[in-house]
This record gives sequence, structure tokens and C-alpha cells, in this order.
Amino acid sequence: MNAEYGKQWYQRRVRGKLLVQDINRRLDAAQCTINEMQNEVDRAPLSDRPKLSYRLREHQAELAELRRAFSTEEDSHRYGVGPTTGTTDTTRRQVLNNQGAVERSRAALTRTEQIAVETETLGNEINTELGAQREQLTRTRDLLDDTDNTLNTSRRTLLNMGRRAVTNRVALIAIIVLEVGILGAVLYWKFAT
Repeated sequence: MNAEYGKQWYQRRVRGKLLVQDINRRLDAAQCTINEMQNEVDRAPLSDRPKLSYRLREHQAELAELRRAFSTEEDSHRYGVGPTTGTTDTTRRQVLNNQGAVERSRAALTRTEQIAVETETLGNEINTELGAQREQLTRTRDLLDDTDNTLNTSRRTLLNMGRRAVTNRVALIAIIVLEVGILGAVLYWKFAT
């Protein structure tokens, strides 16, 4: 019976190590995702940053809590369980409890990964929306430049028209003054002689 229990213990130990490695990989992947999310938050518009930063801090806190809980469970599993002579029911329960805690940690990590994927999707949507807004701003700037060019052309045309009007008035006044001068000379010549 002791040999069979030792074999079962060894199999659980191997599964436990594989599970620990898998959880560590997932925790590292979640940290990378959170780092990418931080970069996206830094590039987000100022109006959206507080909301995104708050959600990012929640994810960071949840990941830290998972790391702490997993580390605690891993340490208790590593140091609190092992093959001993005269294994008791308490040790078996502790092994089962540790496995349950690891499974809960795995489930929590899976939830964190889902949240990270949702946040990444949200970041991509915001990025797409920002791209559309950039294109709209570029079109608006181009339209504004065209309008500015049209206004400059109109301003030059109005200035030329104003100059022509002043020139025409000066010419008209000169003609009137000349005609009055000629009329005065004709009258003077007619009445003076």
C-alpha cells in the first residue's frame, strides 16, 4: 500500500509541477498583456485615460493578488507536502486542498486573461476610432487650407477692385475738373471778348 501511495504521490507531484509551470507561463503572459495595455493607455486620448488607467490598475492589482496567492499556495505545496513514512489523512487533505487552491488560481488566471483580452480589444477599438478621427481631422485641415486659399484669392480680388474703383473715381474727378476748367475758359473767352 505504501508503494502504491508513493506512486500516486509521485504522479500528483509531476502533475503539480506541470500545473505550476503552466500557471507561471500564464502569469507571465498576463503581465506582458498588462504592459502592452499600459502602452495603449499612454497613447490613448487624454479624455479616455482616467477610465482606462483605473481599469488597468484593477487588472494589475488582480494579477498581483493572483501571483501572491499562487506563490503562497506553491510554497505550502512545496514545503508542506511530501512522502513521509506514516502519511496521515491530514496530509492527504492538505494535498487535496493545495490542488484545489492551484485550480482556483488557474481559474482566476483564466479570468484575468479574459479580462486582458477584453481590454486589448477595447484598446484596438479605441485605436481604430482614433485613426478615423485622425483622418477626419486631416480632411478638415485640408478643407480649412482650401478655404484659406479661396479667402486669400477673394481678398486679392477685392483689393484690386477697390484700387480700380479709386482709380476710376480719380479719373472721373479729373475729367470733371477738366470739363469745368474748359467750360470756365469758354465762358471767360466768350464774355471777355
